[in-house]
Amino acid sequence: MRDWLERTDTVPPEVWLAARSVPPADPARMAVLLKQADALFDEAPRMLANRTAQLQGMLAEKGLVEPPQDLLEDFIRLAREDGGSRGRFGFGDLCQHYFNLRASGLGRVAALEALALARAGQGSRAP
Repeated sequence: MRDWLERTDTVPPEVWLAARSVPPADPARMAVLLKQADALFDEAPRMLANRTAQLQGMLAEKGLVEPPQDLLEDFIRLAREDGGSRGRFGFGDLCQHYFNLRASGLGRVAALEALALARAGQGSRAP
């Protein structure tokens, strides 16, 4: 499976990303998640899919298995809890901060809580 979805690829982002999950995720569900994320973050569905897959791979290198749909659902929830204002922060930045927290030893729930607390304390400058 390719590591990156190119702009010229004809496969829809939801199909490509769903295939990366083990077992494969439902492309229709992935399409819903990418649409929701598109409304909340500053990147288009193709880049959201790429960054989610990249994060999934980085986590896997650390022995952490997180399906792409779980990552999207968690980040969508974070953005909504923060008011969900579009463009407030980048999805790539959020992925990087989450990875750093997980790589430092925090569990999934603790890392998400740390991100939420950081965002609440720093407003628009938060990860």
